Order: sequence, then C-alpha cells, then structure tokens
Amino acid sequence: MSVSVRTKRVTTPFFKESRAGLRCAGESSCVGDCGASTCLSAQVHAFLETADRRTPSVASNDDGSEGDATDPNESLEEGGASDDSDRAAMKTIRDLMFPALDPDPFRRRLATDVSRAAEALAWLRSDGGESAYRQAVMARLRATGYNAGICKARWDASGGLAAGSYEYIDVVEAAERAGQGKGRRHIVDLDFAAEFEVARATVGYKAVVAALPRVAVAGEESVRRVVREVADAARRSLRTQGLHVPPWRKSRYMLAKWLGPQRRTTSTIPLAALRGESKCREYNRFQAAPAPRGGDAHYRAVGFSAAPLPTARTR
Repeated sequence: MSVSVRTKRVTTPFFKESRAGLRCAGESSCVGDCGASTCLSAQVHAFLETADRRTPSVASNDDGSEGDATDPNESLEEGGASDDSDRAAMKTIRDLMFPALDPDPFRRRLATDVSRAAEALAWLRSDGGESAYRQAVMARLRATGYNAGICKARWDASGGLAAGSYEYIDVVEAAERAGQGKGRRHIVDLDFAAEFEVARATVGYKAVVAALPRVAVAGEESVRRVVREVADAARRSLRTQGLHVPPWRKSRYMLAKWLGPQRRTTSTIPLAALRGESKCREYNRFQAAPAPRGGDAHYRAVGFSAAPLPTARTR
C-alpha cells in the first residue's frame, strides 16, 4: 500500500506528454517480475534528465541584457581559445606599459619621478589613506616641475552603464614640448592592477592581471587599449567560471574611470590632516618653508605667494 501511495505522489506533477514519453530503463529486459519501485525509480531518473536537457542556460551580454540560450559547446570552444587571447592581451600590456625602447623621453622621465615619489611617500597609505597618498604624490610631482593634478571622474548611469566615480593623477605635457596643438595628457595611477581583480579568476586571467604594472604611467590611447584588452579577458574568465559579467567589470565602465568626464584640481591636503609629527616633516619639505626663529611657521600653497605679516603700529 505504501508503494502505491508513493507512486501517486511522485507522478502527480508529470505532464501528460512527459508521462507518455517515459519508459522503463532497459524495457526489453524489464519483464513482469520487474517491481513497481524499480520502474518508478527509472522513470523519475529519466524525467530529471529530460528536464535538465530542456533547461536553457542564460549568458550575460556586454550590454547588460540577458542573452539567449547558450550553446553547450560554447564554453569548451571559448576555453580552447582563451589561452591564445590571454597571451595576446599580455603582449599588448608589455608593449604599451613596458616598452623595451620608449621613444618618449618625457614619459621615461615622468615614470622615473613617479616611481620615486610613490616609494618615498608610501607611508601615507596607512597613515593618511589613499586620498592623502595620491595628493602627496601629485604635490611632489608639481614641486618637481610637472603640471600634475588630481582628476575626480564621476559619471551617471545610462544605457547599460552603471554610475560610478574614481580618482587618479594626470600630468599634462606642455603643447610646445609635445609638438601638438594642445598638451599631451599622461595618466598616473598608483594602484592600477588592483582595479582589474575579479572573483574566481582563471589561471589565464591571473596571468594577465599579473602583467599589469601596479603604478601605471601611460598616455590616454595606451590606457584605452590596455583597459579593453583586460576587460575582454575578465569577461572570458567570468564566463568560463559560469558567472555573469557585473556592470562594474564591463569595458565601458572601466574606460570611464580614466577616460570619462572628470574634474581636475591641483589643491593639496592640509598638513593637519596627516598623522604623525615625524612623518609630517618629510611631507613638509614639499609643502612648507622652514619655520622662522619667531616660532610661527610660514606655509606656502602651490600657485600662491605668501602674504606679508601685519606690522604693529606704535605711538
């Protein structure tokens, strides 16, 4: 009796067409002495396999919409081609970010000065935070003679592009030195590679990210090409792992960080915002003049001359 109740309970949700199409596994060998529970088990197993084959898989397109059913062989084909694509991405990164013979002397000198400033002021990452660290490096570059500034990019959501914001440094080369109608812009990012990390990355994508420089110094077109290559590699990695591409990992979003609308400023952080007296002295070399004997420190800001001290009048 218990067997018949179980049979009814399991077979109730079956559609008529599914119920008619199911057959006992090995029907030729299943004769009258085949038990009801054995046949039922085979039917349930066959139904589940049929349902799995009919379930479409959904992939995320670049525009954020849900795609059509994915070919079951697509992931295998992509996996075979992803190695070559990842190697091509790594070559592009090496050619644009680590050129063997850089023909641009300005960029070579800038990259050296950025590296020195980033290393000398690295203590600000823990003491003052990323924003203080970024502004300190920018201030040192200005003190060295570069037209450096902090770029604060911000964009709204539109057409599948998620809203976001980002900050980085840029250095504008003088127009006459660049040989162009306007100054050439160089992007300086102090933690470039970290912006491309994804969850459950494939071995190939980890190699692509490892090829990126932590501190990047490059022109706008070089950044554009590298970001597109790495964003494509991230999409391949996520899809290989069966994950959707999130809006903040798509090419348009990543490009907006460095090439989208931005507001540029050259203002520096106040010294009071930095913690630690001894470490403030290191920063003071680029932000303040030596304190006079009277005990009052005279600080100077970039682009402004020091105001004269008021004089006391006596009768």
